[in-house]
Amino acid sequence: MNYTLNMKIKKILIFGAGVIGSVYAGKLALAGHRVSVLARNKRLTELQNNGLLLSENGKKVVKTNVAIISELKIDDIYDYIFVTLRKDQLKDALPLLGQNQSKNFVFMVNTAEGYSDWIGKIGFERVIPAFPGAGGKVENGIVYYSLTSRFVQPTTFGEIDGKASSRINELVEILQNAGFPTAISKKMDSWQKSHVAMVCPLAYGIYFDGGNNYTFAKNKKAIIQMNKALKETFSFLKDSGIGVEPSKLNLIRLAPLFILNFVIPLVFKTKWAETVISNHALAARAEMEMLFNDFILLAKGKEYNLTELKTLQTT
Repeated sequence: MNYTLNMKIKKILIFGAGVIGSVYAGKLALAGHRVSVLARNKRLTELQNNGLLLSENGKKVVKTNVAIISELKIDDIYDYIFVTLRKDQLKDALPLLGQNQSKNFVFMVNTAEGYSDWIGKIGFERVIPAFPGAGGKVENGIVYYSLTSRFVQPTTFGEIDGKASSRINELVEILQNAGFPTAISKKMDSWQKSHVAMVCPLAYGIYFDGGNNYTFAKNKKAIIQMNKALKETFSFLKDSGIGVEPSKLNLIRLAPLFILNFVIPLVFKTKWAETVISNHALAARAEMEMLFNDFILLAKGKEYNLTELKTLQTT
């Protein structure tokens, strides 16, 4: 790891020990930081018995030096707490997080609702919206993962108000030294709504097919319907004034349907699509249903009817 020796070692808590939490915990620990992971249930037992085990892109399994905890106390102070829960897991955790006195909470959580709930429980000054750039699966206690490229989806974060801050610059340094491609967004709310506009059709395309990324890639009906939904969700963001972030995602909105129908099967046939898209969609159905409904409500509030997206909701 290219850890900068003169950089101050940080005390970091990863709140959530699924794929994303495990990847960030392990790589930050390998970069020299003091990392603790809060885990529950089966995952807690796995980590206590075997430690945090990572395999990047199918390479040799690496055991990382992290502390495993099962509860967060009010006076357990960390430089950064990374919240790596699914949307459907967050509601119950927010009161506990709000009681803790740490100053910086990095929320790596999907949302189309904005940040009012997070601010209400944690406080405006303590919340840092973010999103991970990794995907994978946990199998026999080992986390098999891949990082997404800087072009596709780097680890992205920013202040709620879009202003520059010293802690955002510090996070860039911390994460880059740990091996994560990173990006700062001045419009994180638009960025996260744009992400939901993309992942809902992708996940529901797989559900519509009834299989996985490989079977979906052969299902012309599912491909066409998913691409219609993708163009619709991004058109809604553009037309409503919410905006599309990053702007390169406007290519989905502007590309002719026949081009998307040609490109998408090529993408979904890959191991990358299995690791980053399909695994999460199939493992996190409850979260995707919540995000789907939240996005439909967002559009309804803007008097926009997402008919093509709703058509995917047939299973």
